[in-house]
Amino acid sequence: MIRTEFPEALYLLILIPFFFIIHYMYIKKKKARLNNLVDKELIKTIAPEISYGKLWTKFTLLNLAYAFIVIAIANPQIGTAIEKSERKGTDLMVCLDISNSMLAEDIKPNRISRAKQSLNNLINQLNNDRIGIIIFAGSAYVQLPITNDYSAAKTFIDVIDPSMISNQGTAIGEALEIANESFGEKNKNKSKSIILISDGEDNEEEAVSIAKKIAKDGVVINTIGLGLPEGSLIPIAKKGIGKIDYKKDENGSYVMTKLNETILKDIASVGNGVYIRANNASIGLDNILARINKMDKNEYQAIAYKDYENRFYIFAFIALVFLCIEFLVFEKKNKYINRKFFFGKE
Repeated sequence: MIRTEFPEALYLLILIPFFFIIHYMYIKKKKARLNNLVDKELIKTIAPEISYGKLWTKFTLLNLAYAFIVIAIANPQIGTAIEKSERKGTDLMVCLDISNSMLAEDIKPNRISRAKQSLNNLINQLNNDRIGIIIFAGSAYVQLPITNDYSAAKTFIDVIDPSMISNQGTAIGEALEIANESFGEKNKNKSKSIILISDGEDNEEEAVSIAKKIAKDGVVINTIGLGLPEGSLIPIAKKGIGKIDYKKDENGSYVMTKLNETILKDIASVGNGVYIRANNASIGLDNILARINKMDKNEYQAIAYKDYENRFYIFAFIALVFLCIEFLVFEKKNKYINRKFFFGKE
């Protein structure tokens, strides 16, 4: 297992393209200044030692050294010891709706932010359980494969945003199918649960039949409805301090997003679970977790890496090698050194 102790240092690598742009402009300006003073053919006679190729070579070597120094600062580490342990817990997949309607503010601060906050609180209460996350709008995909790494789960939850899926809609059926596949081996004796968090809008009719099929695999499906039946406007942009614009349809009328409880109740019913309507005090994950904790626990093997060893010195040594080579390369042509050992005849 490889990791970096200071991954934020790697952002310094972004500067390399800018270094090349600046160096290119410097060489170009240097050539232009020399060409304005002396004829090109005359330059070869009076200054035959000039070599722009070597300037680029030295610059490239310096950038390679810089890159490896940055990696050394990030301090790559290798996990040298593996710890295996047997644990018992339930497998839980969360299907989270991230369509634009989830930006509605009838649940404060808005539907999706409230869901993310509650998911982080849910993770704090897990004990040896494994969790995975499916996000969906017009399509669905795995945001987090099922894991018992709760820190990673929180990191993945924090970055969830409606912009992650461009095509709009609410592909509940697809999300449920992917969640069921993410459990892995089909073992009806294992405790497996899906929590569907959505406003239920733009639903697909086959979502209920898909949920019914999944329930036959022994998976319990609980649903949470986010929003109010009377509906709310969808904020799409802020125009100035305190001014908010809202989504409009093709006719210029404001779009109202309403909670569709019917589909969510039907899915929970055929999925042998419960439906809970969220409110500003709670979205109901605590109640669902209490039900999940009553299920039989699965046995699984957890693998963790420990005793990480620093490997920064490898990259520091490589950087030193590039610096030494750069030092040995002269900017100007030299028939005794550069021509023989580095560049041949020029």
